Amino acid sequence: MIGRLVSRFLKTTGKFLNLPPDLEVFLNTSARPSYAYCVYHAAELACRLNLKRISVLEFGVAGGNGLLFLERFAKRVETAVGVQIEVYGFDTGGGLPRVTEPEDLPYWFQSSQYKMQVAALESERTSATLVLGDVKDTVGDFFAKYKPAPVGAILNDLDLYSSTSDSLKLFDGETANFLPRVFLYFDDIVGSEYEMYGDCNGQLLAISEYNERSKDVHIGLNQNLLPKTEISYRYQIYYAHLRKHSMYGHYVGGREQLRIESDLQLQDASKHKLNGRMKKVVEGPLLS
Repeated sequence: MIGRLVSRFLKTTGKFLNLPPDLEVFLNTSARPSYAYCVYHAAELACRLNLKRISVLEFGVAGGNGLLFLERFAKRVETAVGVQIEVYGFDTGGGLPRVTEPEDLPYWFQSSQYKMQVAALESERTSATLVLGDVKDTVGDFFAKYKPAPVGAILNDLDLYSSTSDSLKLFDGETANFLPRVFLYFDDIVGSEYEMYGDCNGQLLAISEYNERSKDVHIGLNQNLLPKTEISYRYQIYYAHLRKHSMYGHYVGGREQLRIESDLQLQDASKHKLNGRMKKVVEGPLLS
């Protein structure tokens, strides 16, 4: 209870406290915690691989709040981690494309929904690059046209099954265009009883079908956040494993691995000690 109160306090006052990005991610106090989680850990992975630059992509910019957050947070992570971060935002510029197929949830999404105010966003952005057009057309030549740093994180808010499927074709290119493992956030995974997201529609179907056809890249739900019930986005973080990547097997453990193993040993010791005490409490009256 105390931990939750502290977290709420820090989330409310974080912008005044100017927390370092790693602590902001750890405490889950960011204005967009799912974005912060992916960007920070992608930069950390790049650092462990001795890479100096990465790219972060947002699919589905709409009003631009997410893209502007990425710009600001990326600068802070650059200072803290020492890895430069390029930000790219994909959008049609005119809202959702034509919505007709049942897999695209036409009962919930409509054509031209979430239309971007391009001029307004252009006046506010400072470093992010906008990639305008239907994603099925812009993904194909993205790497050749923009020559971005290796992609380390993708924030996907395309809503539709069809658009999400098109965006995942990005992984069909050279593995050198990415980190060996990429952090992914999918916005339209959970929803409510009105959307009724499931394995027959939307982004979940797009992910499933991609994995069926892909031999060398696998997109899977994270396992490390699932036990953390305080993390609201824990079912929306996925990891793409590029198993044929030349750097896939590069060791990234070191001191962090030792710390994790030490924490597990302490937890096991504490559980053993607690079980011993409970055994004495339960058996004591019986033995007397």
